[in-house]
Amino acid sequence: MLANDSMSCMNGVDNREAIQQRVEKLTQSMSAIRRNLEKLMAENQRLREVVRLAESELRKRRDQVQHLESDLQGLQSNRLDAKARVDHAIEKLDLLVADAEKEGQ
Repeated sequence: MLANDSMSCMNGVDNREAIQQRVEKLTQSMSAIRRNLEKLMAENQRLREVVRLAESELRKRRDQVQHLESDLQGLQSNRLDAKARVDHAIEKLDLLVADAEKEGQ
């Protein structure tokens, strides 16, 4: 009977040690998971900031492009107006030259 008590006591100690080892291993694993999660969260935050800055830069560039397109459209309109005035002036000169030629004949 003493051997059985001693044996069950040993099994109880062995079980406690095994449980203690498992608890320590799980604690270490949870700590590693927590560290990895914190790293991922920090990286996620960094990437969000990068995206925010990129979006801001994109908006700025889009505004610049719209401004340049507006300027270009204005310049093209001015060019067409100037061309129309030059064409009109040439037509008037042609008429004056034609009239002068008629009078000179």
